[in-house]
Amino acid sequence: MSFQQLERDILEPELCTVCGACELACPAGVIGFEGLDPVLTVASWTAADCGECTDCVDVCPGADPGTPAAEERLFGRTRTPQERWTGVFEEVVAGHALHPVVYEASASGGSLTALLQTAVRELGVTVVLTMGRDTEEPWRAAPALTRDPADLVETSQSTYQLAPYLGRLRQTMTEEPHARVAMSGVACHIQAMRKLQAMDTAAGRWARERVVLLVEPACSSSTRPEGTAAVIRERAHVPVETVVRLRYREGEYPGNIGIRTRDGVDHEVQFWQAVRDFAGNKTYRCLSCGDWMSGLADVSVSDGDPNIFAASISGEGQKKHGRVFIRTEAGAEVVAAAREHGLFTHEPVDLAGLNLGLERKRNRRATYERADRPVPLGPIPGHREELDVVPDERWIPAPPGRAGRRTADQDPPDRAEPGAAERTTGERDDD
Repeated sequence: MSFQQLERDILEPELCTVCGACELACPAGVIGFEGLDPVLTVASWTAADCGECTDCVDVCPGADPGTPAAEERLFGRTRTPQERWTGVFEEVVAGHALHPVVYEASASGGSLTALLQTAVRELGVTVVLTMGRDTEEPWRAAPALTRDPADLVETSQSTYQLAPYLGRLRQTMTEEPHARVAMSGVACHIQAMRKLQAMDTAAGRWARERVVLLVEPACSSSTRPEGTAAVIRERAHVPVETVVRLRYREGEYPGNIGIRTRDGVDHEVQFWQAVRDFAGNKTYRCLSCGDWMSGLADVSVSDGDPNIFAASISGEGQKKHGRVFIRTEAGAEVVAAAREHGLFTHEPVDLAGLNLGLERKRNRRATYERADRPVPLGPIPGHREELDVVPDERWIPAPPGRAGRRTADQDPPDRAEPGAAERTTGERDDD
């Protein structure tokens, strides 16, 4: 009764991360997605057909990301309370891509893109999974399999939109079982892959042997596709069906939402405005998430500027770069190779000080930990955020005279109407 259990334990309590791991792990290949929802793709399939299989539940990071067990396997220990939000790492550096095309196309310096390119060019990786765009509806996010390092430039930016992701690797697993795979992914994607790699199944064995590099951007939260569609319609004032290209961090750092329509016209929406407008299109699982980074990737990257929201308003900020957390031997190898071959440069960095994305994440998590609904487990069993919660609206105030639409977190968490906390805003630190 595996899929029925997934429905009961994950889908009904709204704990699905839309990571797509259930689609990848299902031995029978009968799980797919309708929009953001996992579904059975065979109408006649019953609980009896699942039998004793629990693979889709076992791989799911929605309720239990499985962090402590994965940390024991990766590092031989679990994180300390001081490492609660950053996880275990060997070194953190400030870095950026050296190739000018990669650097200019990136949101935060191109660190992730440079490392993925290095994996293909120098370390024998043959396929890279990244988040790209739907070919028929280019404003929608969709997973992409890339083999040419140059093609990674087009997916070298933030994607503030949910889409089923890991299931895209099923094609590689079945049609190219000997391919060497690298992937980028946010916390839930990385957690799901680490859970799959620990499973004694055909998919688990493939993932252990063939998925050789995991890199992740820090994630404050993501948004449903409807959030992007609303920004396109209500801020750029163009129909979504006319969009042929979308970039979330286009132009001079920190970038704005860049939208090109089929008549060749480029439209722009200010980044700070889009961050606020995404408020009405969050999932409960994203908002209650306990991870800024999974801490389980080989390399993690956050935006080097600690407050890109403020930089979007003022036009002032640091030179774009990423903070690169090196965690494993595989991570150290790809960083060293990228530097050796002139694709990436880095220098030491001090982690002290505020990071807006992290602070928003901590405050939001604290709010949900004090609520009555189930929340996904955090990386430290029993740990709770002890802080005076700052409503999200106060972290992202509109410029004077440009308030825009109201967000739910203008109400204190204990007075907001039911479900209001699900309409807070969020953004992702990315490449």
